Amino acid sequence: MPRFLAPREALRDVLDGLQAQAAPGTADWLVRLVAHVRPEYGETPDAAARRLRSLTAQLVARPDLAAACSAYLARLLASRLHRILYADSGFATSENFLGGLLRRLLGKLLPPATDAHFLRDVVAEVFDRRRDYAWLAAIPRGDWDAFLQAIDVDGPQFAPARQRCGHEVLEALRLCAVRLAALGTEPALLRYMPALVRHESPFLAQAGATRDFVERRLGDECASDDGHLDVMLDQCDDYVATIRRRSREGGVDVDLVFLLARMEQMIERMRVLRDLSAPPAGAEPVAARLRAFDFFLRLVRQENRRNSVRDLFSGITELTARRITEQASRSGEHYLSRSRDEFVAMYRAAAGAGFIIAALALFKLMIAKLDLPLFWEGVGFSLNYGLGFVLIHVLHMTIATKQPAMTATTLAATLDGREGRDARLDALAELAAEVSRSQWVSIAGNVTITMLTAFSISLVAVQFTGWSPANATKATHLLHDLHPWQSLALFHAAIAGVYLFLSGLISGYYDNLALYHRVPQRLRRVKWLRFVLGEARLGRLATYVEHNLGALAGNFLFGCMLGFTPIVGALLGLPLDIRHVAFAAANFAYGLVGLQFDVTLATVLVTLAGVLLVGLVNLAVSFSLALRVALRSRGITRQQTTGLWPRVLRRFIARPRDFLWPPATQPS
Repeated sequence: MPRFLAPREALRDVLDGLQAQAAPGTADWLVRLVAHVRPEYGETPDAAARRLRSLTAQLVARPDLAAACSAYLARLLASRLHRILYADSGFATSENFLGGLLRRLLGKLLPPATDAHFLRDVVAEVFDRRRDYAWLAAIPRGDWDAFLQAIDVDGPQFAPARQRCGHEVLEALRLCAVRLAALGTEPALLRYMPALVRHESPFLAQAGATRDFVERRLGDECASDDGHLDVMLDQCDDYVATIRRRSREGGVDVDLVFLLARMEQMIERMRVLRDLSAPPAGAEPVAARLRAFDFFLRLVRQENRRNSVRDLFSGITELTARRITEQASRSGEHYLSRSRDEFVAMYRAAAGAGFIIAALALFKLMIAKLDLPLFWEGVGFSLNYGLGFVLIHVLHMTIATKQPAMTATTLAATLDGREGRDARLDALAELAAEVSRSQWVSIAGNVTITMLTAFSISLVAVQFTGWSPANATKATHLLHDLHPWQSLALFHAAIAGVYLFLSGLISGYYDNLALYHRVPQRLRRVKWLRFVLGEARLGRLATYVEHNLGALAGNFLFGCMLGFTPIVGALLGLPLDIRHVAFAAANFAYGLVGLQFDVTLATVLVTLAGVLLVGLVNLAVSFSLALRVALRSRGITRQQTTGLWPRVLRRFIARPRDFLWPPATQPS
């Protein structure tokens, strides 16, 4: 019978099994004991606490059982190597994403074979449920301390196990020091910190300090600590922080992100191991036991999550999202209006984009009339959207729906350096007013000018040539596709919102790529470009690429995603398409003219409502996704932003005009 379906053994049977343990060097009895204490499905961690207290009471009442339990655990600890568990568990691996994903999936399907020499395998065998760490941590520390006293972990019978644990902690510390020294010589670090070559590297110096510390502790357990190791670790921390700051301006590679994370984890682990091997003078035995037990709980959690695919994705997004969103937030600052001049300029930029979007919607209708094969129709749609969006950017115009994906990162960036929950919420509420007025004026510029331009194009074409961009059948189809509940318009708008969010990430990624690979500097060294353009023009081109590569790539790839979505839907037989508020406004105009305005007022009003709802869904989906990633990249949890919307509402009630119109003076 599978273990998770096996009935719980009574405590008496478990304890009787200890005295009949045939193989004292194995973990079989410990597996049975933990299975007895572990809460069953549907039980709370309080059930585990009650069982642990019952176990402790039995051991106190039966000194013979307590001595047998102590001897069993002491033999188990003394016979295994601990250093791999202490020095490896919980660290970011150096493998790539695909290798890590395959390893974790294989670990879920085929658990690794156990090795009788390592304590890490005992932990994996005993605590084999992925949520074991949760109920272990929920049991009060006082109950754990009572259990440890019941088996007399400070007594002479446990002395060999204590000695083995202390020795393995020092060996794990030595192992971490060697690995940190090796990581400190990686060429990726030297790019941001050349001083690591010119001067003595603290990453190498800490290895010597660790060796001296370990030798003193092995030679004399009472040897005093001169604090030199702590100084070296502090210097390593400072160097890592400096490299992180410099990488924000010079770009960062994914490998460097993992390298810095691994170094930070290793420094933190070395501090923990150092404290375990040399507790502060005058520390109480109870405090030392609980400190060691807390470290044990951390190791159990890390071993439980060793094959977690979710943690792999979470680690990658947290390590890389901040680097990408920091670049995107620089672009997001251009989508905010803090003064009336900026407010008017934003409307002009959105209005200018409206002329181009009306033309792009017309070109899309003409491409659809060519009845091309699906692939080439997708290429035509993608080039139409992509090149059009690139043109809008080159002409310094604005697409309203691209604002949320960019401004969300700016919202999260304002939280940096602000301590306290109230200060963060106040900053977000203030910036929400700027986002609100910037957003509505951009949408107004896009939608109104797009609709007026589409009406003008259609009416002029019909009046002078008798040709309409959309015949009656196509026009009926265009208006039906904008109906909010008789079509999939809102679902398709949500798909477009996801693409808007992805375009913001793509922009940040390519901006970071241009900085990290020094694309502008390398462009200036291309000889044939220097010959064709000249030194001055090439310099201007390199500067433009430095500041606009991300925006150009994001806009073009956003267009490709929009263009190929209906083609993929047709190939898969799925109702996939996109709805973008500006193009929906253009299609509304082309549809009305195609039907010669022979529609009811109710149809006009419902279709207009569909256009507005499409815009709302575009904004809501892209903004919520972008804000979630931006907050997560800065380690801000949902609980830390609880109460934001009531604060925004109070800000709106106090000064509602700020959400619609900028103040006369620009706020500091």
